[in-house]
Amino acid sequence: MPGSISPLVGEIAILGTWPFAKPLELLERGFPAHKPINEQAAVACPPGEENYPRFYSDTAQFDKAVAGAADFEPSNEKLSGIVVPHHLLAAHLIATGFKAASGFSYKRIVILMPDHFRKANRPFATTSRGFDSELGLVPTDRDAVAKLLAANLPIEESCLFGRDHGIRALLPFVRHHFPDVPIVPVAIALKSTRADWDAMAEALAGVVDADTLVIQSTDFSHYLPQHEARRFDQQTLNLLASGSLEQLAQLRQPEHLDSLGALYIQTKLQREEFGAAPLVIANENAQQYGSAQITETTSYMVILFGGFGTAWNDPSPPNVGITYFAGDTNFGRAMKHVLIRDGAGEAVLDAVLSRTRGRSLVVNLEGVILPNVPEAIDDLTLAMPEDLTIAWLKQLNVAAVSLANNHAFDLGMSGYRETTRALSAAGIRWFGQGDVLELPGMDVVGLSDLDTNQARQVDLLTPELLDRLIRPDASRATVAFVHWGREYVDEPSGRERMLADEMRLRSVTAIVGAHPHVASGRIDAHAGGDVLQLYSLGNFLFDQSAERASGALLELRVFEQGTVFARLIPLPNLFDLAKQ
Repeated sequence: MPGSISPLVGEIAILGTWPFAKPLELLERGFPAHKPINEQAAVACPPGEENYPRFYSDTAQFDKAVAGAADFEPSNEKLSGIVVPHHLLAAHLIATGFKAASGFSYKRIVILMPDHFRKANRPFATTSRGFDSELGLVPTDRDAVAKLLAANLPIEESCLFGRDHGIRALLPFVRHHFPDVPIVPVAIALKSTRADWDAMAEALAGVVDADTLVIQSTDFSHYLPQHEARRFDQQTLNLLASGSLEQLAQLRQPEHLDSLGALYIQTKLQREEFGAAPLVIANENAQQYGSAQITETTSYMVILFGGFGTAWNDPSPPNVGITYFAGDTNFGRAMKHVLIRDGAGEAVLDAVLSRTRGRSLVVNLEGVILPNVPEAIDDLTLAMPEDLTIAWLKQLNVAAVSLANNHAFDLGMSGYRETTRALSAAGIRWFGQGDVLELPGMDVVGLSDLDTNQARQVDLLTPELLDRLIRPDASRATVAFVHWGREYVDEPSGRERMLADEMRLRSVTAIVGAHPHVASGRIDAHAGGDVLQLYSLGNFLFDQSAERASGALLELRVFEQGTVFARLIPLPNLFDLAKQ
């Protein structure tokens, strides 16, 4: 964004090259223009107990970034943490993250940051000095800092904070949105270990409370062309979605991010002390900000930590595409009877739309749509009335349905044609076995390993069908919406694990499963985060009660550079809800 570019970046754009550093090296260092860097120089502390002086030469870049986010709606749920960049090239993203958290007050802010220039002698450093930021004074919580220094931690007091953009780029935003709130700065050395991070998370648990905001200052993939950075970003996003600290600890610096320790501590602290989950609302790359090809880029993310209930207002940027996926859906049998009861429809609609906010939904539609469903049809042949089905699909804002399942041909080819005719006439897109559904930023491929219910054929996914997952445009995400597994079993068998690996080899971004009628309840990341998998969504609208079945929604956020972040959203049993 032109309004967010710092004087340093502007001068790089004008001069093209610098005699002492590459442009992106300067961005990483974050120093003001006209000031060559001597990383070996000793860090000079201010005299006495004086505050650190101002770091940047003017306030214009901060004022513009803050003004650019002025119309952005803050979260109506109190956030316990945010992750923002520290390159001022991405100042608009810093402003976005701070604005999201600005709707509530805090009594303390913890800032986790990398020790960029390796000035700390120990794994961690902190400071009790305050800061004169470009927008005013930012005090330090001296008591909390003293508590960390007194803990059994490998930590030192250091003046590195006076020159490190990991904190200095954020302080004007702290001052603007949270004036007079004291901070607890924590710099994390590259040489620190997971044992160190665990110890710091434990120590910070004694500092944070419900009125603490934990800010993580982190830039992501470094020194790679965008197509490679996008792959590393996707791995990071997938591991964040899975919530696995074990896998997260295996990420690499600087390919994935510049402070793995900060991300680990933040994630663990949020989970164990706040019960909060991560939600990535932005993922961009420096390559997106200009037309010239950059050989060494940096990626940026904005991550919020909170509970994100059904009343949450979701303050995501408008350029993020959000689509929801739901599991087994059928409007026939007992389902049609309960949906027409007084008040039943409103309760079901509210339960769904409060979670999707009316955004596009893709479902696994099990059965045949008929103008008139014969009364004598048996229970294992799934058929649903056209008027009711189409009306409900439209009310739920279903953009497309998958017919790649074992009930789409319950009445043979004629029933399939009736189904596709009704959907097409209503303007609802459909896709079957091997078909590709094109959505903004991603391709969804329908696959089924099970054939018609009567024939009971299995193991249908051949290499030729799986090859449909190989898409021509690698900048678009690919989602395999696959019908597989065993009914009422929420774990994959060897067959599904083999298929998932075959899909990974075809560079699929995400595997989303249906058919078992029970939700697997977790997101898994395979191969170091290369592939995301939700084994089973379970039921969406299906006539099975909670004693037997369960369901969930999968939210997929697609960012402009082609990466995706997934979030699992539990659903109540909608059949039981309609019966109440």
